[in-house]
Amino acid sequence: MKLPSLLLTLVLCCSGCSWFPSSVVHPITVGEVELDPPTLHTIGLSLPILDGDQDFDASVRVAYRNVDSETWKEALPLQRVRTDTLSQTVPTSFPIAEQFAGSIFDLRPGSAYEVRLTIEDPNGGTTTRTVRAKTRALPRRAPQSPRVVHVDSDEALSDALAQARPGDVITLGKGRYRGPFHVEGKGTEENPIVVKGYSREGTTIESPGAEYGVRIAGSHIHLEDLTIRSSIWGIAVTNATNVIIRRTHITDVSYGINGRVGANRNLYICDNRLEGKGVRWPDTSGRTWNYEGIVVNGAGHVICHNTLAGFGDALGLSPPGEIPNRAIDFYGNDVLWGGDDGIELDYSERNVRAFRNRLGNVAMGMSFQPVWGGPVYALRNTIYNTAVAPYKLNQEPSGFLILHNTSIRAGSAWRQYGSSVSNFVFHNNLTIGTDKAVSVIPFLHMASIDYNG
Repeated sequence: MKLPSLLLTLVLCCSGCSWFPSSVVHPITVGEVELDPPTLHTIGLSLPILDGDQDFDASVRVAYRNVDSETWKEALPLQRVRTDTLSQTVPTSFPIAEQFAGSIFDLRPGSAYEVRLTIEDPNGGTTTRTVRAKTRALPRRAPQSPRVVHVDSDEALSDALAQARPGDVITLGKGRYRGPFHVEGKGTEENPIVVKGYSREGTTIESPGAEYGVRIAGSHIHLEDLTIRSSIWGIAVTNATNVIIRRTHITDVSYGINGRVGANRNLYICDNRLEGKGVRWPDTSGRTWNYEGIVVNGAGHVICHNTLAGFGDALGLSPPGEIPNRAIDFYGNDVLWGGDDGIELDYSERNVRAFRNRLGNVAMGMSFQPVWGGPVYALRNTIYNTAVAPYKLNQEPSGFLILHNTSIRAGSAWRQYGSSVSNFVFHNNLTIGTDKAVSVIPFLHMASIDYNG
């Protein structure tokens, strides 16, 4: 075979390249494992690099087991974060550390796991690190010590929200309420503050022309089983922790749920239906792009099993606020139509994950514009009938994995523009078009593209 000599020639020719070490390569030295905020089904890890591995040939294998089991399972290896390839077009305000990072998927909620990392460096042998981690439990159905507060008027609802204390279950009678309303109390993990409608369609908060229908700024607050309509934004979440929004219907709005103000942590936004009025397929012009469906920043969020239609960017992130965008899951969501992106993974730092979503009738399926180090994951998503392309890799993203996804569209299967894309894996994807095949124009650096159809 001539392949080994070809590889040797490439190495010799690149001996003067800026990425090739000119001095002695030291074995890798790593710190202790750092855990990102856990979500229900995933655990995110980071392994700091203290020194060495100037030739970038070290690797980290991951194994894990439930603490009650003796059987170890293999997870995806950690990805080396390449700080030398980060985008300069929209620089992050947070320094990106030298590290390996990655996620473990398909875990059980509220379960404890032991994780073993095996660090191998051809220049310095093998090291191991172990850590225990626990996934987040499913949200409570009700407070441990509930105190039911029934309301049936605008005034009674405002008074109950102003006086809310841990364990209160504020139940709205059937009918219509004139908003907007503020929820600013502080519940506890055992005794959250719950604001609950008679039923999702039977209780409606209307706020014609208001900036939002409900604003949440507190901790351990649940909003569920009601309709919010006629405001500009349906819901705003500001400087909130452990807020749950579920089984709501947001309709006749321009924007859906705004979770990008302040430092938001551990939001759970699931099982909602959102209908925007700003976008009608097949209009994907620039006028539609800023109508957000569910947009968040921060850490530890779970956005799952929502159905959305009529927004520009249906699901996604915004530039980070007070904390970097880490450990955020989008899964099981169904985007019926939109004007721009199905899911925007833009401005991700590490361990942001989109899996098992269905994205249809949008301009772009999934956007990585940019990714700062990563890893960011797109796993087992279905993307159909995009106006432009299934994926958007603009603004020099670095550090992501696109695995086991299916996309189908009329015309070219995927045509990608841009300047450069770095440190990514594109494996086991089915990418279908009716005319031309895949054409990726940017310079690809440290890319693994294989096993695709």
